Amino acid sequence: MTPTAMLLVALVAALCAMGLLMVLSASAVKSLDTGGSPYRFFTKQALFVGMGAVAMWVMSRFDHRRLRELARPLVGVSFGLLFLLAIPGNPLAVTVNGSRRWLGVGFVQFQPSELAKIAIIVFAADLLANRRDQMGDPVRTVRPVMAVLAVFAAFVMLQPDLGTTVLLAVLAFAILGVAGATPTGLATYATPALAVGAAASMWGYRRARMLAFLDPWEHPTTSGYQTLQAQVSLASGGWFGSGIGTSRAKYGFLPEAHTDFVYAIIGEEFGLAGALVVQALYLLFFFAGLRVARTARDRFSKLVATGIATWIGIQAFVNLGVATGALPNKGITLPFLSYGGSSIIITMAAAGILINIARSQGMAVPTRTSAESATGAAAR
Repeated sequence: MTPTAMLLVALVAALCAMGLLMVLSASAVKSLDTGGSPYRFFTKQALFVGMGAVAMWVMSRFDHRRLRELARPLVGVSFGLLFLLAIPGNPLAVTVNGSRRWLGVGFVQFQPSELAKIAIIVFAADLLANRRDQMGDPVRTVRPVMAVLAVFAAFVMLQPDLGTTVLLAVLAFAILGVAGATPTGLATYATPALAVGAAASMWGYRRARMLAFLDPWEHPTTSGYQTLQAQVSLASGGWFGSGIGTSRAKYGFLPEAHTDFVYAIIGEEFGLAGALVVQALYLLFFFAGLRVARTARDRFSKLVATGIATWIGIQAFVNLGVATGALPNKGITLPFLSYGGSSIIITMAAAGILINIARSQGMAVPTRTSAESATGAAAR
């Protein structure tokens, strides 16, 4: 295993270990209030992390190049699951806090938008790897990626989930940019996408969130409440924190303390020092992922590594920005740290793909067979 692959494994392990600790600390009070064991959320999270560890190990051993064969099936399955979620009255659709983002029954639930992140990365990487010599033609390169993005974005917005929609767009444009799409081609599609995003952010509850972001003290008991409570929690930690398990915010003051706002509890219990350590771990992961992309042996691997590093780096950046009040509330979890099943399992599987790309850099590159070459030529 290469040094970069070992670093990625260590970073994921450290973040998941801290996540388990913080989920236990942040959720114990809520578990008791709902009449359950104080370890209810922790036990589930430990199970999720265990399943994620298996998924990461499997994907770290699975030849990531074979994902090219699954590019279109992944898009199809993701589309099908998002479509099921959008069907009115579907008994399998689970609504939480006004958002229909999960499919399942009882404990077994799945968030289709998480799979969509991997699907758009693999699809875009495969398409742009096959059409390397056509990057100057946006109709052959940019348009197909934008078509998949538009379908995914439309269904994710129906949930509604603007944060994930923006993240999917960032992934698509990041891969297109690294692949060499022309600035004109990117601008042609980026301009209307930005216009739609800006309009969506100023409609309904998103407008309230935007206004609360600009001045949370104008809405201290409604849309600005979470932001203010998160800032109070962070400020209460001081330099080195109040100590593990001693947070006051988790006693009903900060909603979603073990999910979207777990970083605020980290800041309260571990202080600025602990909060900076978490930021450093994500920065290391992001730059390690970019290093894997830069040194990848083939174009497909380069683009997939770029997409995964961007995904986890940007999602962490957005969550930390929301928790500190630097960004509007987006409802995006903190990778590897926040409570959640499909989120952590799929994110760890994506980390496994990145680890496999890093591992393959120390191996001989397999020679493509004539049949594979013919398939690639046909795709082009």
